[in-house]
Amino acid sequence: MRRIFEKFTPSDFRFLSEVFCRGGEEKAFLSLVEKDPETLDQILENDLLFQRVAQDERLFVQVSPYLYFELLLRRAIRDIERESYTLERIGYRTVVPVFDGKKVLEVLARDALRDYLVELLVSFIRINHITVYIRRGRGIYLKKTLSDFDLDLLAELSERVDEPYRFIFLKRAGDIALFVSGIFPEQLFGELHASFAKRAWLRGFRGRGEELEEKGAELYRRASESSTAREYQLDSLLSYIAENFRFTKKPLNVMTDRYLTFRKYDIFQALLN
Repeated sequence: MRRIFEKFTPSDFRFLSEVFCRGGEEKAFLSLVEKDPETLDQILENDLLFQRVAQDERLFVQVSPYLYFELLLRRAIRDIERESYTLERIGYRTVVPVFDGKKVLEVLARDALRDYLVELLVSFIRINHITVYIRRGRGIYLKKTLSDFDLDLLAELSERVDEPYRFIFLKRAGDIALFVSGIFPEQLFGELHASFAKRAWLRGFRGRGEELEEKGAELYRRASESSTAREYQLDSLLSYIAENFRFTKKPLNVMTDRYLTFRKYDIFQALLN
């Protein structure tokens, strides 16, 4: 069973029943999809369901972000299957076709990786703050509160803290690199969207396209080597993402270019505050 299905809410299942059922069938439908992951998996591939997602701009607040991003990710993967290529951004307004669709699909064949991408997207809807104590000397600690969306600071602090913070910082910094590369790739090459123009964190990513990919892969590799990663059974998955960072970001690129072009600035508005 896809682990992400367990994150779906009662509102998600009610929404699915509204799309597919007519009077009196809702109870039977809900009983079926909640107990049968294979049937749920097939339903989530339905074109009618995606049309509702594409047409209803309010849907994001009506269903859980897990269902919303799951549906968009599925559609992006189907687009790659159909076209066999992806578009590689080489400038703010310049993209070129790259025939790497087969490799992207091979990488995304892992259910655990697809679940990870959905959970990654959900994690950036809001920004959290972490308080840590950094050792400055024998018996001397510095209390520091930081945002969990500061890649460079998280990477720097991972060198100064003990587990499990080291793993948490490395993984989150890798997630930031993958998120920005996948959802805001245009911001790596030049102009900033007006809503983000004053955000220091985005200015810090400008001109760092290839560097960000290399940095993200290295952060994931280091996170995968942590004893905490083994404890959480994430070592193999994070190592796989590190080896395939460029291909892992591709479905996110397709998703944002085709289905989140303008919505992403509302969905991830927490990054503006």
